Amino acid sequence: MAKSVLITGSSSGIGAATATRFAAGGYKVFATMRTPEKDETLAAAAKENAWDLELMALDVRDLASVKACLDQVHEQVEALDVLVNNAGHGMLAPVEDASDEEIQAVFDTNVFGMVRVTREVLPGMRARKSGAIVNLSSMGGHVVFPHFAYYHATKWALEALTEGLYLELKDLGVHVYAVMPGLVASGFGRAGTRAAKVSEGNTIYQGDIDKVIEGFMNLLPNRVGPETAADAIFDVVESGTDELHHFSDPFAEHMVTSRKSREDSEWFEFFLHEMLGVAER
Repeated sequence: MAKSVLITGSSSGIGAATATRFAAGGYKVFATMRTPEKDETLAAAAKENAWDLELMALDVRDLASVKACLDQVHEQVEALDVLVNNAGHGMLAPVEDASDEEIQAVFDTNVFGMVRVTREVLPGMRARKSGAIVNLSSMGGHVVFPHFAYYHATKWALEALTEGLYLELKDLGVHVYAVMPGLVASGFGRAGTRAAKVSEGNTIYQGDIDKVIEGFMNLLPNRVGPETAADAIFDVVESGTDELHHFSDPFAEHMVTSRKSREDSEWFEFFLHEMLGVAER
């Protein structure tokens, strides 16, 4: 019987590429997203390739939606073999400017959403004493870029939760992995949000924000396709390794190791001036 995998946030980017990779690898794939009825590309690829891939509705922000989806999954499989927590939400906002509602929204997807899905999946894996959970972290779970602190805070929290799961489950037969992409050419940036004050140009930080955004253009040659992350996720699951952290591309590894080798003030200068090419103020 084919192994099964559930992937959150499968509508585009890394999620869609990961669903494709596991389906091509012979897995029974539950590709979840908020509005599967709007998907055309993944459904067409599954039909063309005769993949065992099913699109399912799941909103990680809504516990009722999570439970309803997992109820449907468990009608087909007793326990999932693999869970990929990929659903993510970005936000551009200086710490001072984001509203409580905006902060809650990004944490609700990136942190609490992962917890909701994982808690529904774990009992079956524990009972069977097998399974793998892959959390899509980021190089942003180890570094911080100015004006993206809330997004980074969610990824730092995700790192802590993933390591906690790893320690709690390592002797129970369930593997836990954090896969860290760098810059990925996907729709993630467009799917994220800007704080209202940033969108309205009503922030004292606008000049700095413009410089940072412009500077990011210098990093575009370091982007990789979402398939790179999908391959890394598939490979780590198939390997059965006990190692927790895995970079999906060289740029992510470079950024994280560069941050760890520098003091805070040195990192600020390195990132702004050497990486982004932003001139000193």
